[in-house]
Amino acid sequence: MLLWVLPQTWGSSDVLRRSVLFRYLQISSFTNSSWMRTDALILLGELQTHSWSNASDTFSCVKPWAQVKPEAWLSSGPSPGPGHLLLVCHVSGFYPKPVWVMWVRGDQEQQGTQRGDILPNGDETWYLRATLDVAGGEAAGLACRVKHSSLGGQDLVLHWGGSHTSVGLVILVVLACLVLLFVLILGFYWVKRHRSYEDIL
Repeated sequence: MLLWVLPQTWGSSDVLRRSVLFRYLQISSFTNSSWMRTDALILLGELQTHSWSNASDTFSCVKPWAQVKPEAWLSSGPSPGPGHLLLVCHVSGFYPKPVWVMWVRGDQEQQGTQRGDILPNGDETWYLRATLDVAGGEAAGLACRVKHSSLGGQDLVLHWGGSHTSVGLVILVVLACLVLLFVLILGFYWVKRHRSYEDIL
């Protein structure tokens, strides 16, 4: 196990800045001279990550979410000012904790991106939100990009549809209803006038 852990952490600035305790605990039981049982636990800090038993001779991942992919969704927050939108990218349910979330336009990172604190969920996974204050007309073409070790190098990208799309749809539906109402009223008056003309004849 050490042969795997050391190359992963050697030279990492995060590891050099803070120490993380790695422990391997082993319990061996000798029932008689011909039978022995060995159980082992692997802990990273206070988190138990793996277990091992000579009965199966395989390592088991104790946490089923040890490489859980994040879920992400977009919303708009309270307006930061007249003509401005607050775009919010929510990322949740990921493990391990390190994650990269940024608002982008194409491949260009938006430097105004504000990241909140990474907060724990009840199931020991993590949650983060990233916001961006933009002028209303500049929201088109923006996307939230998420990088996480569980994604295998395939970034999660969510494109902003924006509230302007739903507002435009509402306006279109209202206009269509008004046109239909106008046609119905016009048709009603035409039929009434036509019947009145027939009565006169």
